[in-house]
Amino acid sequence: MKRLIYILLLTLTVLPASAAKQRLPKGTTVWGQVVKDGTPMSGVVISDGAELTTTDKKGFYYLKSNKKEGSVFVSIPSCTEVETTGGMPQFWQRLSEPAASPERHDFALKGVDNTDYTLIAISDLHLAGVFDDFIQFRQVFMPRFMEEYNKARERGPVYCLNGGDSTYDRYWYEYGYPIEEFPKTLADSNFPVPMFHVMGNHDNDGGLPREKVSDFNAAERYRRTMGPTHYSFNLGRNHYVVLDNVVYLNSEGRIDTYEGISGKRNHEHYFTQDQLDWLAKDLATVKDKDAPLFVCFHVPVIRYKGGFTGKPIESRLSKSGADSGDLLREFSAMFKGFREVHFISGHTHQNMPCRGSDDTSRFPDIANIFEHNISGACGCWWQSHAHSGLSLGPDGAPAGFEVFPVSGDSVQWYFVSNDDGADKQFRVFDMNSVRDYYRKDYALQAMLRHYPDRTDYSKIEDNLLLIGVWAWQSDWTLSVTENGVELPVEQRRSENPQFTLDYHLPKASWDDNGKARWPSKYDNSAAHANYFWAKASSPESTVTVKVTDGFGREYTEVVERPKAFGKLMR
Repeated sequence: MKRLIYILLLTLTVLPASAAKQRLPKGTTVWGQVVKDGTPMSGVVISDGAELTTTDKKGFYYLKSNKKEGSVFVSIPSCTEVETTGGMPQFWQRLSEPAASPERHDFALKGVDNTDYTLIAISDLHLAGVFDDFIQFRQVFMPRFMEEYNKARERGPVYCLNGGDSTYDRYWYEYGYPIEEFPKTLADSNFPVPMFHVMGNHDNDGGLPREKVSDFNAAERYRRTMGPTHYSFNLGRNHYVVLDNVVYLNSEGRIDTYEGISGKRNHEHYFTQDQLDWLAKDLATVKDKDAPLFVCFHVPVIRYKGGFTGKPIESRLSKSGADSGDLLREFSAMFKGFREVHFISGHTHQNMPCRGSDDTSRFPDIANIFEHNISGACGCWWQSHAHSGLSLGPDGAPAGFEVFPVSGDSVQWYFVSNDDGADKQFRVFDMNSVRDYYRKDYALQAMLRHYPDRTDYSKIEDNLLLIGVWAWQSDWTLSVTENGVELPVEQRRSENPQFTLDYHLPKASWDDNGKARWPSKYDNSAAHANYFWAKASSPESTVTVKVTDGFGREYTEVVERPKAFGKLMR
């Protein structure tokens, strides 16, 4: 009899708490347990996007949640991981009960040493079912991603950050590829690492009925599919915060007519007060402020005026009735006390890094901030590759992504282009060849007749070299030598002739919107700041170009001239 009683007592002790009557603190609406490799884990941060708490000694947490955001998530602790399914890390769970009804959600972690790891940051995939984008995703982007993944996994775990615009809201209804399809694409591609997602402006639902239009409602399908729009996690010594700085308006009226879209798809760029309140609570849990902090969102918040490094830094935040500079001051002040802060953003489809310490005259709290505004993986919405075979972005640089090797509290980074990989960081144009091409190509001549404000390279002087450096930063150096003699180099805003040929020419002459050919919107200089000029002494001399990045990595090209120019020139 005593043995039977002992067995019954033992059975009760191993039953999950939900099987016996659980005494919940008053007001608890979400609760559960966190275990690591089967053992309860204490001190783990759990949040619903508004409130947060930590697990007790037995691994239990209790949240007084109003369930507005619709999910609960674990802020993955350092040196642990969650299960990943088809590239989607399972760190969040959807809430399903009425607001006042308690519901249980458990999280299982596994231990892993990620003191040294690699983060691969991508953005702006814009998958929609047009311009062979799925083919390019599988045959151009994924092989390059896998190349970097295979190199990186030799030094430790690999993770991916997706900076937003996974889909393209204007085509959700027309081509049948809404946000719900994106996880299926990841699974079908056997995506090899956990991908943490940021919400972009094009990941909102532009087809909401007018009476339901709001930023919160437009994000509902994203929250159901991809998870919370703001959350945090930890890798190694680093704390990561993901935010949503797109306030989707979708105002009444149309810019262009797209099937199923109810408004303009317009938006503003700022952090809502609800997010800032949550962010303050989240940052308060970070104990090691000497370790680099990563803050991730879609739209960049700081940039150099005019694009030139070292020039005045300005705010890119925007809100009706608010001062852009004041919005940045409020946001950047939240990171006081952190030694090193890395912002990661997308949206522009260009590499536009900005080191806050280059100019603190207007914004004194950005000295510890470096913003990595990374290139779009799709370049110009996959179109330049469909037209010509090269994946180019709006600044003429190749499409690609950023790789962050992290060792303890040491962070480095480098750009990887879809076309050229990690070992090349610039492209050199022999402008004699560009000039000859412009003079002989009838289509380019027609374009210049319609667009007199565009750069006419058929009239350029002899023996010039144009060098486009894709991710130029204020601590990089560039040298150009001819026969051992250093040539003077001038940086100035310039139009990329290859981008004109590969993207603007087919867009303007074919007209993608079904209107008259040569629309006026392409009559601009299309000039960007990441270009450098040098003048050689002859049309046939060999020139050596060397770029050195801030970590001492050197990239060199020996340019044997004349160097041919064309759609596929590398």
